Amino acid sequence: MAAITPPEVPFSASGNLLGFVRYEDDAAEWRPNHTFAATLRVHDVKRSVSSCRVIWRDEATGTLYPMLLPELEDLLTAGTISLGVTKGWWLVGQRGRNYGLRRASEVDVVTEPFTDQTSDDMTCSMPRPHSPHDISHSARTYHCDGTRVLLRHRAYDLKEGPTS
Repeated sequence: MAAITPPEVPFSASGNLLGFVRYEDDAAEWRPNHTFAATLRVHDVKRSVSSCRVIWRDEATGTLYPMLLPELEDLLTAGTISLGVTKGWWLVGQRGRNYGLRRASEVDVVTEPFTDQTSDDMTCSMPRPHSPHDISHSARTYHCDGTRVLLRHRAYDLKEGPTS
């Protein structure tokens, strides 16, 4: 079964993403599903009758996010986990009644193509301050203004791809 991207996702009263919801009333709050940048650390592994989840903790907010095994496999094969920590852009996926975090694709991330967003996904190794320059990495463009690195979205038409 392939994961779908639901428009809203369930959260508990403590603010953590729920991994399984049988009825809509099981969730304290349904929030819009949108991409977000986060640094996550492995927190726990949970097993139930029909699934197994790895629980990640957002290092900035302390929020817990479950991740289903197929999505974990994608992270492991991409080599993006180091000492139990991974950084990136995230989105919640759904498989049946199970919800879990997954790495957002380039199309998922580019929702507002003409905005600058602060990002810690890429750092500049030059001593600060220095002259501004662009950094290209992993099909994304970053701009270093001499003190911090910004993720710059290029104009992107979802039907035709990137534009110049």
